Amino acid sequence: MAGDDRRDRGEGGLLLLSGLIALVFTRLGTRAGSATGVAGYTAAGLGPRAGQAAAWCFLAGVVTGAPVVCLIGGAYVAELLGAGGRTAYVAALCLLVLVLAVRLGGVRTGTGLQLVLVAVLVTLVVVAVAGAAPGARAAHWTPFAPDGWAGVARAASPLMLAFVGWEAVAPLTARLRDPRRQLPRVVGTAFAVTALLYLGLAVATIAVLGPRAGGPVPLAGLLRVAIGGYGPVLAAAAVALTLAATHAYLTGATALATALAGGAGTRRGTAGVLAAVAATSALLLGAAWAGLVTTAQLVTVPTALFLLVYLGCLAAAVRLLAGAVRLAAGVACTVVALLLAGSGWAALVAAGVAVVAGTRGRPNPSARVRSRAPESRHKPEAGRSEPVDPGPASDVCGQSVTGP
Repeated sequence: MAGDDRRDRGEGGLLLLSGLIALVFTRLGTRAGSATGVAGYTAAGLGPRAGQAAAWCFLAGVVTGAPVVCLIGGAYVAELLGAGGRTAYVAALCLLVLVLAVRLGGVRTGTGLQLVLVAVLVTLVVVAVAGAAPGARAAHWTPFAPDGWAGVARAASPLMLAFVGWEAVAPLTARLRDPRRQLPRVVGTAFAVTALLYLGLAVATIAVLGPRAGGPVPLAGLLRVAIGGYGPVLAAAAVALTLAATHAYLTGATALATALAGGAGTRRGTAGVLAAVAATSALLLGAAWAGLVTTAQLVTVPTALFLLVYLGCLAAAVRLLAGAVRLAAGVACTVVALLLAGSGWAALVAAGVAVVAGTRGRPNPSARVRSRAPESRHKPEAGRSEPVDPGPASDVCGQSVTGP
């Protein structure tokens, strides 16, 4: 994605935050798991209205975030063609149409393609980082923070969009046969791979590209250094990032919409989400093409929405969990709150979505999650198993959701 010196230097802290969130989501998934994902987690700890707000903020984040991710892929296509900035918007729209078609093609097609895209993306990053490493220069790290730590802090909030994702797969954890054993392994592996890729790419971008690290297509720059003139051609395969990330979010969003509708109307729910994504993306990309909004402005809205979703889930985790994981949830909740406050006007937009969503409709009896009492801090007596009281059932949302 687009590089920025200040942002690259803030990735270490955000990666640590992502690790804390992954840990908390893993425990929530095994303790208060629900097909409604973030809505279920939030409702279990904060009540049905909060769960409803989390659901709509997540769906709104997917709808407004899809064109941003596609625009990143479009920038690589424009680099490949050597065309102007407006070409990126046309390419982004084409990529969006492609990923929507894949999602409509069904889960099996999407899953197979997802694995291929992720494999291509990982290969590209490894080749770029390893091949460009000899070109690293220590002087490129000076000054370490050219705009000071305040500049790093200002860049942290929009950069958080690159580190979200745990909330997207939350609705899919219910599909695991044995979440208590499988979920920690899946999340642990995903975080380890992501951490290595992000850190390697961030370090290589700064050390090799130096002043050019702030360009819109840093991966293409690294590939050009690594393998010569064919770099931009291979960088076009970075559309794998676009398709893989967007497809993952659409899968999570349609799963959430279907679960909130009580499992009924799967096709209608999927069509509603995809139609909303298509219409909103066309509007936002058109506005960006016309110069009415900037890419930075497009990034801030979905980032704020996802941060608000995280805030609700982490606050619920503080109430539901105990021990070290509860402490991790508290630390992460505080940091996320600060990042959300740093989003400025976008935080107000996200808060508006949450307020409207949380006050509309009545509880839907078909979308339920069992809220659980906080984890006991005391170990059960030897030789005895301590039953978990699931507590009363609480509704996740106030009405059926068929799309944002």
